[in-house]
Amino acid sequence: MTAVGRMAVRAAMLAMGVVLPAAAQQQPAQPLPSTIAGATETLPAAVVGIIDYQKILRDSKAAGSIRDQVEVRRKAYQEEISKQEQELREQDQALVKQRTVLSPEAFGTKRREFEQEVAEVQKNVQARRRQLDEVTAVALSEVREAIIEVVSQLAEAKGFNLVVPSSTVLVFSPRIDITQDVLQLLDERLPDVKVADALPAEPPQQQQQQ
Repeated sequence: MTAVGRMAVRAAMLAMGVVLPAAAQQQPAQPLPSTIAGATETLPAAVVGIIDYQKILRDSKAAGSIRDQVEVRRKAYQEEISKQEQELREQDQALVKQRTVLSPEAFGTKRREFEQEVAEVQKNVQARRRQLDEVTAVALSEVREAIIEVVSQLAEAKGFNLVVPSSTVLVFSPRIDITQDVLQLLDERLPDVKVADALPAEPPQQQQQQ
């Protein structure tokens, strides 16, 4: 290309907002190093398996055992809360009746004590619910870990090097769906999971040696 031609090309690229680095302007593009270029040639073809992850969490025996335990505990908590709320209502009604016979100072003291008791009950209710959520999450994490182990085992046996949830795939062949196989093996390996009463207490921090 003549000097005039090169100048015309450069002017056209500048007009389009294309700016080349100085090195790129002076030297032709270098090929990729052989180590990088060769790496792409060694990648295996994807052999994909599909699982319905939500179905496994919904239908597995372990997940069902967790739901049953949580429901029983939740009902027991609700009955306890209802009983405490009824007691508080009765105390409130009794306090209203005492208002006419108590001095303002005495009534104010009793009202503050009652409000503190209400706040304490509410605090305990929130703590119990939070505790139940925490132990439920720990139990479900055990199920998820078992699912990963089962999927890894099946993937190796069936020759899959990639397993993805069906919720992320638009169309797939039922022949690569291993949901039922995963569910069967999971039920055999982990038929139930015990939901703990509370999370284990954290060990006290060790004092740093000076």
